[in-house]
Amino acid sequence: MNDGSWFIDLRAWSHGGPVGTLKVTDGNGNFLDPARLSRAVAGRDVLLMTHGFENNRPEGIAKLNEWKKHLKIDPMPLYIGVLWPGDCIIPMALDYIWEGSEAEKSGTMLGEFVDRNFDGAASISFGSHSLGVRVMLQAIRQLGKGKTVRHLFTLAAAIEDDTLSREFQDSARKIKHISVIYSYRDHVLAMAYPAGNLVGGLIERGDPNLKAALGRSGPLAPAPGNVIGNPRLPDSWDYGHSDYLTKETVNGDFPPTVTIPIPGMPESNLPKPAVVPIPETLTNTNAWKPCWSADFAATRLPLY
Repeated sequence: MNDGSWFIDLRAWSHGGPVGTLKVTDGNGNFLDPARLSRAVAGRDVLLMTHGFENNRPEGIAKLNEWKKHLKIDPMPLYIGVLWPGDCIIPMALDYIWEGSEAEKSGTMLGEFVDRNFDGAASISFGSHSLGVRVMLQAIRQLGKGKTVRHLFTLAAAIEDDTLSREFQDSARKIKHISVIYSYRDHVLAMAYPAGNLVGGLIERGDPNLKAALGRSGPLAPAPGNVIGNPRLPDSWDYGHSDYLTKETVNGDFPPTVTIPIPGMPESNLPKPAVVPIPETLTNTNAWKPCWSADFAATRLPLY
């Protein structure tokens, strides 16, 4: 089903700036009536997907649209991109902490909108990259009593490894299934945790409050029971922080994932595509990676 493009825009400005008023758009500069979106979700499985830190409005739109192209689900859920002010306007280590506040403001506004307008949806799932996970967990927190989320999947989640069982445990309880995709080769999260947290007031490595990132080390054990166990992405894949969601991907059809990772599966058995047709004009050999992350999500959403 061709649904066109739907975006929920929480930004005040196109580049930088604070959270603004919520707007429904088509991603091409056209505003849409929110009531129209409420009608569109009726009876549909819905997937809300957001970008992470350091993305302005045009970049967020481009990356979310590109990722959608490789999300091969039948029937396709109603895909809604979520734009929030996650772009850096002051030095990264400091802005990273400030953006956490903007992420939560964005999430509160998003969650209240979904709670009011998506009652007719058959199911609601959330997906996120990087610090966008904080937007989505905060949004889920706003959902009214008795409302549940079908699935949350996180790519390179820029939150602490125990967040699902501590800070956002109330949100996690509203979710039927959670998939956490993480890579130890994520050097951005390696710098932000503990570096970003040290700026926030922690003293030294080894402090009991100093945590690893969920998107680099996976969930701290014991993880909530609704977290589907995934092995860490193999180090040999060199899956970096920006590889999950980019503006440049492999053109054409992407080979489907034939093996779904299960708890305890050795890392070497994760299904890396055997053949990826990389056009001669595409020099970025990492362009298969965002295709794989979309393909992985496509194997999860229909099953859980």
